[in-house]
Amino acid sequence: MAPDTIEAYDGTEVEVDVVKPLSGGGARVEIDAIDGARWRLDVTSTGELSEVVTSWNSDGELADKEVPDWVDDILLRLARA
Repeated sequence: MAPDTIEAYDGTEVEVDVVKPLSGGGARVEIDAIDGARWRLDVTSTGELSEVVTSWNSDGELADKEVPDWVDDILLRLARA
């Protein structure tokens, strides 16, 4: 399945791809800010961030990137979809 493109409330465009479902509910998702950082996250079935699995900087290098505030909004929207 191709990633969905979603606009965050601050205007940032992100691609969201469900990597795999998790046992016990929820999913592992990848959020890629267009021309920015990327995060792989474990998310509960209600759309809450459970764990940051890994993150990359805008150059595609592994990096400890803080998850932006708008990610919570994106995850909640995905849970409702």
